[in-house]
Amino acid sequence: MKDRNRTQPSEPVLVVSAACPAFTAAGVQVMDLGAWRSELTMSSGRLALADMSVMGLLLTTADARALAEDHPLSDLVSAAGIPVHDLGPAPGADAVARIALGLVLARMQNALRDAASERAALAELRRAHMQMQTDHAELEAWVWDQLAPKHMLVRSWPATAEVLALGPDPVLQPLPAPSRGFISVDVHIAQAAPAGTVRLDLLRPAGPPFEGMTASIPVAEGLSGWFRLTLPHAGGGEPEDAVLQLSFHPDGPKDVSLPLSLAPESPVEDVCVRSAGAALTRPLALRVWRTLPRMPAPALHDPRHAMPADGVTRLVRPLDLDLPLQLPYATGRVRRAIRRYPDRTPVERWDARDAILVHPSAHRPVVARVPGLDVEALTQLSGIVQLSRHDTMEVAFAIGAAPAGLVQSVEQALPYLGQWVHLLPAEWGEVWFDPAQPLSGPVDLLLATAMPNMPFNRNAEALFHGFRVTGRRRSE
Repeated sequence: MKDRNRTQPSEPVLVVSAACPAFTAAGVQVMDLGAWRSELTMSSGRLALADMSVMGLLLTTADARALAEDHPLSDLVSAAGIPVHDLGPAPGADAVARIALGLVLARMQNALRDAASERAALAELRRAHMQMQTDHAELEAWVWDQLAPKHMLVRSWPATAEVLALGPDPVLQPLPAPSRGFISVDVHIAQAAPAGTVRLDLLRPAGPPFEGMTASIPVAEGLSGWFRLTLPHAGGGEPEDAVLQLSFHPDGPKDVSLPLSLAPESPVEDVCVRSAGAALTRPLALRVWRTLPRMPAPALHDPRHAMPADGVTRLVRPLDLDLPLQLPYATGRVRRAIRRYPDRTPVERWDARDAILVHPSAHRPVVARVPGLDVEALTQLSGIVQLSRHDTMEVAFAIGAAPAGLVQSVEQALPYLGQWVHLLPAEWGEVWFDPAQPLSGPVDLLLATAMPNMPFNRNAEALFHGFRVTGRRRSE
């Protein structure tokens, strides 16, 4: 019996009877029956081939009979599917060579067939993998589109009176957050800006820049305050340190610069802005936003400018609008008890989550008015809503719009709302509003919630995450 530690033949084995004529073949190891029997191993009380590959057995009639009577060996040959050829009592050399050649050809055909089957299996695996990737990308895109881009504020440094003059020579600001998921940064323009273009590049502290992470953003003359710089897509890959490279290219005289506010002084030089190769004692005043990695940036609308009438649907983020104001239920002509709500109904903007909370009442609808949007031929408005907690009850959401200042109470707001959409705890949804006539000029967004026939309103965190506005395309 073979020792388990002995090396097995690397070539396929052809077993022949000792009485057969001598036979050799390139790439094939020829063994007589007795030697092969001694090479076998024992596994779980049975004979086993181990790593040996046997093409076939070429036996005389006597050896074939002895094989049949050796039950452990015959069971192994039968279980392994090894072909057995009875060559008669005294086989000739031609017969041995002919059958051996047939076994070699059969093995080659089997190898070719197995290779073709493996190639087909690999092709199917690759197709399934590509389909899975496509399905995953489509699912990501659907979730991204339906649930609105969730931009999360991850770092904020306030503006001070100190100013940095940004010109064509770039300045470097270390990014105070990992590159993965980074999508945009707000810089603070200290005073009326000249017309021009800000270029943003995301660089590595050492090594090549991040691929495709560059953007050129036009700056309108006279602009001031927070100004958003958005990359084409969010960073992917492993989280890495990164540096923001900023430069300003004016449309007019080349000696004009863009005044950017600086943050308070920092004792950590690694977070301070570098200008002309030297680190200052302050970083830039900025707000850093992140989102899902690799996601493309949506078409954002800056409410400081009128929405163009081009038929394009744009995203308006709650942080870009004015603070929401809760409307009284009714005007002063009714008694004070009806103007107020008997339960807790806060209306707040949650900056860290870029969302507006309109906490519903279990008694009457609650409406928040959000000013600060200038539109042209608004034909459709929609909002992404969420009932964020599990431990609450069903909430109804609605959205609407009205000319600025027209609506002063919930009673007045109700005719300007779209259909109510009911959500169960922890559900997401979409609400929409189609005005009877296109709206133009300053408008107020109306965000409404209600809990009809509910016994209480505890934990009803009703959130509006983002708004999509569509204006009618101006006829050429």
